[in-house]
Amino acid sequence: MKGKSTVSAVKNPNALIYFCVVPLVKLYFSLFFRHSTDRSSIKDISPPYLVIAGHGSWLDYLITTVSMFPVRMNFVGAYNFFRDRLLKTVFTLMGVIPRYQFTSDTGSVRKMKYCVDKKRVVALFPHGCLSNEGRPGGFAGTGVAKLVKFLNVPVVALKTDGGYLTRPRWSKKPRFGRIYTKAVPVLSLDDIKNLTEKEIYGRIIKAIDFDDYKWQRERMIPFRCKKPAEGVEHVLYKCPKCQSEFSLRTKGNRLYCLRCGNVVRMNRFLFFEPETPDTVFFDGIDRWYDFQRQSLEKEIEDPAFELCAKTELKYAEPGKFGYQHQGYGELRLIRDAIIYEGIIQKESSRLVLPMKHIPMIPFAADEYIEVASGNEIHRFVLEDRRQMMKWVLSVRLIRDKFYER
Repeated sequence: MKGKSTVSAVKNPNALIYFCVVPLVKLYFSLFFRHSTDRSSIKDISPPYLVIAGHGSWLDYLITTVSMFPVRMNFVGAYNFFRDRLLKTVFTLMGVIPRYQFTSDTGSVRKMKYCVDKKRVVALFPHGCLSNEGRPGGFAGTGVAKLVKFLNVPVVALKTDGGYLTRPRWSKKPRFGRIYTKAVPVLSLDDIKNLTEKEIYGRIIKAIDFDDYKWQRERMIPFRCKKPAEGVEHVLYKCPKCQSEFSLRTKGNRLYCLRCGNVVRMNRFLFFEPETPDTVFFDGIDRWYDFQRQSLEKEIEDPAFELCAKTELKYAEPGKFGYQHQGYGELRLIRDAIIYEGIIQKESSRLVLPMKHIPMIPFAADEYIEVASGNEIHRFVLEDRRQMMKWVLSVRLIRDKFYER
């Protein structure tokens, strides 16, 4: 009985809020972000169905909503959002289904099934986290194919270009240029019946792929922003000239190295340009990020590879909103585990989080990284927050090379 009560509590998005607010958001996106949508390919598809989308930008929930308007959707969102008092209220009104990330959350699956059984549309972002460099971040687990088989409704994909360039995870402010979204059918009921889970997974991954810098190199759309580079040092941590790490800083449109003085400027197309003839650089965040990844791939080959950082530990205490301070200590990352040694609730403690149970570590640029242990989330605020990108990328590379994904 308890399970049925929980499932039946899934609400349709509040109609008053939806039909009053979303048209205004849609108008704003059209006027200021030059957002346009092509839904011609799905005009004959009626609810229930599943909407999947890539996750390139902080604006993705809004982009997806205005792109599908007037269709109301029950989004699937990380349970973390429900730890915020205001977001919990808004998300509950809008029928968002909370999901524990990177775990087998059968409760959220039952709620999705409830929604499609009620002839509704469910929307989710299979990659599970925002993009770092304008291409898919994290990874979409193969369980999404099992979910599609279980829900047994048509699947529609929203492919958005320009979302990352407009509001990347590391920027506090948006840029104004162009966003283009196209809705395409991905899987019919016959496809779901006849294709294997591996084939379904392949179609999903292909449908939600995106590459904003490749798209921009082909179009060279100008973006308006007064300080376009500020914050990018939370994704780009390694200087290509002197090879030093965590020495990059930004101001306005400049990205510079404190160690060797290497300087680039971000132009109106959001590409880097050299400030001096001897500048060593990559033209886009994507290629700079690739340089970091290739360097780190060599580092993790060493069995003694290790990262260390001083950190604050926070944890979501039962019955409370937000994350509460637990103590300070040292965080270490090795091939086998992430280890915290320090104070937890006024006592000296040691916390070991095995790498085999960590598919990835979500992070908020210039704020924190998170490591999940089952349904529990440990939030670490590193003393030098510019180190976080290397931690995130290290876990991804170690998982890909030494563990099954």
